[in-house]
Amino acid sequence: MKRKLLLIFFLSVALVTFGQYQVTGGSGSPLLAESKSNMRVYLLNGLQNARISFTSDSSFVHQWYRYSEKALESEPVASQQTGNTSYITDVEDGYGYYTGDKFSSKTQFIWIINYSLYLPVLNSLSVQEDEFRCENLKLKAGVEASPLYYYTSVGSYTRLYRTYILEYSTLKWLEDSKTFVPETIEYEKKEPFSEISIDPPLQNTIFTLSGDTYAKHFGIQKSVATPEYQAVAVEAHADVKREKTQADNETGNPEPNPDNPDYGGSAPIKITFTAIANEPVAKIFIWDILEEKNGSWVSRAHFPDKTIEYEFKEEGTFKARLQVSSPNACLDSTVSYNVTIGNTELKVPKAFSPGSSAGVNDEFKVSYESLISFKCTIFNRWGNKLFEWSDPSKGWDGRVNGIYVPTGVYFYVIQYKGTDGKSRVKKGSINVLRGKT
Repeated sequence: MKRKLLLIFFLSVALVTFGQYQVTGGSGSPLLAESKSNMRVYLLNGLQNARISFTSDSSFVHQWYRYSEKALESEPVASQQTGNTSYITDVEDGYGYYTGDKFSSKTQFIWIINYSLYLPVLNSLSVQEDEFRCENLKLKAGVEASPLYYYTSVGSYTRLYRTYILEYSTLKWLEDSKTFVPETIEYEKKEPFSEISIDPPLQNTIFTLSGDTYAKHFGIQKSVATPEYQAVAVEAHADVKREKTQADNETGNPEPNPDNPDYGGSAPIKITFTAIANEPVAKIFIWDILEEKNGSWVSRAHFPDKTIEYEFKEEGTFKARLQVSSPNACLDSTVSYNVTIGNTELKVPKAFSPGSSAGVNDEFKVSYESLISFKCTIFNRWGNKLFEWSDPSKGWDGRVNGIYVPTGVYFYVIQYKGTDGKSRVKKGSINVLRGKT
């Protein structure tokens, strides 16, 4: 009989520990501020009508207890029970509550904090101007708040850290559309703190500190704000357009992409650089064209403009660098673009077959890279000029006055200028072939 009673007792404890707690009361809904292992901490905005209820899978009598940091020994608490649910109403701030066996690993504990007794006071908020304000802005906050804490069932002191919200407006860069758009920042800061460091805003704004987040839950948060802050930081971006068409007989002219961020290729290449920044804070725009010489960057051109157009005609490695600044001497010089111009190459075929096989070697065209100027003249064996053109992407279709020339040997003279600035002449012969049909 004794064994049966013990079995019933332990079974009832097990059933109780697998039950569910519910906390109600105060103004607004209670907040579950922390849930760790077998511990749950609730904040209530006042304790009017406060109640903790417990529902188990059994109708056995639930025994309630409470403990505090001053009296780690538990003491019984009067409760009321109907069926499988019991509850207590004598709920106090700074106590832990539970049902069942305190030393069971399955027992759950509830700690109650009357948050209305610990409301924070936000006294002041100000911007700290210093020499680092262009990259890192600091705000000084005057906040007073009593610590929130609880004790576990074994007497371990644990603090709940409040979180405050700093809100302000700035600008956000959208790379796809190449534009800035307004953005509201909500920056969370956990106590303790007296200073907040943030990325400086890109437009004039008002900083507002509110909280804490527990007060926000209950709808009773307070806030403090600065006067309108005059922005000084700048952020530079750019839009780049390369005016270059790849001819089918031109080499060394890849399209720039994330895997190939070089805007160079076969010269001449005309590129338009347009600066974009957070105006009107950003007021000064400077583009520099630099050339690499013996491991150093040497200035080639300097333009105090937002938009420039520059034609790259010389072999070498170049860089277009943007500098944007505000009247307060904040500078952003992180934007730059690489432009590598290849050396001049010219290859001339030895034969072609005009009017013989459409689309297959039926035009006399050179293969080239980086030609600054070009002129090719075709002569017959008697030295008479038959044809001439100055666009290297074009060619000769083997006709003179609309009639195909006879098969045989013809001569060309090519005058061209390379990216090294030197003019050259290339002479040779070309065989005109034609099939039997």
